[in-house]
Amino acid sequence: MSTQEKQAITVIATIKVKPEHVEQVKSEMVKLTQASQAEQGAIQYNIHQDNEDSSNFITYEVWENNESLEQHGKSAHFQNFVKATDGMIDNFVIKQTTLIA
Repeated sequence: MSTQEKQAITVIATIKVKPEHVEQVKSEMVKLTQASQAEQGAIQYNIHQDNEDSSNFITYEVWENNESLEQHGKSAHFQNFVKATDGMIDNFVIKQTTLIA
């Protein structure tokens, strides 16, 4: 097993929601967060909403390792989120990072 597989992974996702769908996507994000926080391997999972533009969201996630993150992507609640918000999101950018200091 490589060092990266053993190391915690931080995910920062920026999500731009179509203005007419902000409340519905926000509701789905809350459901996703609650389920994700209970996942094995989830150290932290939070969603933030931009104070100046309510259609912008940021997720901040910390996972024990790559395996935990991969399982999250396959989870029923994540797949349900993807289906429930189909066509409602303009842009979804995911960055995986590793703590260096």
